[in-house]
Order: sequence, then C-alpha cells, then structure tokens
Amino acid sequence: MTTRRDVLVLGAESPPMQRLSQRIARLGYRTLPAKTPEQAHVLLRISRSMIGAVVLPPELPVLDLRRALCFMSALVFGSELVFLAAGPPPAPEERRRLRDAGVGLALFDPVDEATLRFQVNRALAGSLVVRGRRGALRAPGAWPVRVRVGSRCKETSLYDLSSSGAWLVTEAPSPRSSRVQVELPRELGGAALPARVVRTNVPGNLRQWNLPLGMSVVFEDPPLETEAAIHLWAEERLRALAV
Repeated sequence: MTTRRDVLVLGAESPPMQRLSQRIARLGYRTLPAKTPEQAHVLLRISRSMIGAVVLPPELPVLDLRRALCFMSALVFGSELVFLAAGPPPAPEERRRLRDAGVGLALFDPVDEATLRFQVNRALAGSLVVRGRRGALRAPGAWPVRVRVGSRCKETSLYDLSSSGAWLVTEAPSPRSSRVQVELPRELGGAALPARVVRTNVPGNLRQWNLPLGMSVVFEDPPLETEAAIHLWAEERLRALAV
C-alpha cells in the first residue's frame, strides 16, 4: 500500500471542513489546509507528490471546477491526485457537475469513522482497498459484530466486509491463525461464519497507521447465498459512496 498519507483540505476556512480535517488527522493522516485553490497550488508544488487526496466542499467558489482540478492534478508528478467531495449531500445536478470535474468519491454527511477511513484509504491506495488481495469486493460498514472464540464471546465492530472476509475493530484481537466464528449483522442475515485470523493490528512499533486496531479474518467455506448477499451489499454500498 502507498506510503503517501497527506490529505489536502480545500475550503478549510469553514467550520465544517475544519472539523472534518481534524477527524482525518486523528485517523493518522497529515492534513494540509488550503482556503483557496491558489493556496492549494502552492502546497501541491512543494509537497513532492506526498499529497494523494484532496477533500473539497461541493460549493467551492470557482468559475470552472473541472479546469481548476485538472490544474491541481498536473502539479502532482508521477502519481494520481484523487478528489473527494465532503459536506451535505448535493442535488443531482450538482453531483453531475462534480463528476464531470473529476470528483469521484463522496464523504457526504453523515459519515462515520469506518467510512471516513475507508474512503481516505481508497483515495490514497486505489483499487487495492476495494478489491483486497483476494479480489472480493469490499465496503465499509460500521456495525457491531459479535465474535466467538471457543466458549468465549467478544464484541467488535466492522471496519470493512467482503464475501471472503472482514476487518474487525477491537483492542483485543485474537492471535493470528486463531479459529473464530463471526456473527454477521442482522442486515446481512445474521449468519455465524467460521473464520480464521490472518492479520492483526495492535499498538506498538509495527502498528499499521492507516488501519484501525483489530484483526482481519478470512471466512472458511461460507454458504453461496451468504457470499452473494455480501457481494450485493458491497456493490450497493460502494455506489452510495461515489459522487
């Protein structure tokens, strides 16, 4: 995954964008505020391509949004600059204007922490976030999830979910290679799926900053109807997270 972690926040003089910038910073990214596109140009020129994403309000006061964003992209050499729109959900015609200008990802209100982290990671790391290493479509969902380890039960929450596995947020993950049982949310049928822990993220020098504390699990032989339900949910969820 890319090492770029800088996020430029455009229109940063408004209180809502200031609050969003603070939330993104608390997730471990460096946020760079810019009140105007001109200030953004300066930051992009001196960033040495460490800026990978630009968050902007839909109502950014520019005459030609497409031209303004194309100029910003041209300032980032050898890498892609991804644009995210944040704030109240805009009207359909405004969404169309954003899409035509090159804004692809949405952070429309309300946005929970799992979705915020997923969308910023998606902007910085591209298709790997959505497809994962196993190629299954995954999406964020901030649901509580119960995990059984033998006779014990622990409460976790979902960061993301695919038909092949999930990332579960917990400060006490099970050890790698542990066998667990993951109870899916009621919205997805509530099935209890056998799974294996393949990765953990815990405090310390080896902590991966762009993921929450917790563990990644792989489902073991999930029913086909469950796989299909998760895949359809992920498709719908990702459509809702696009501009």
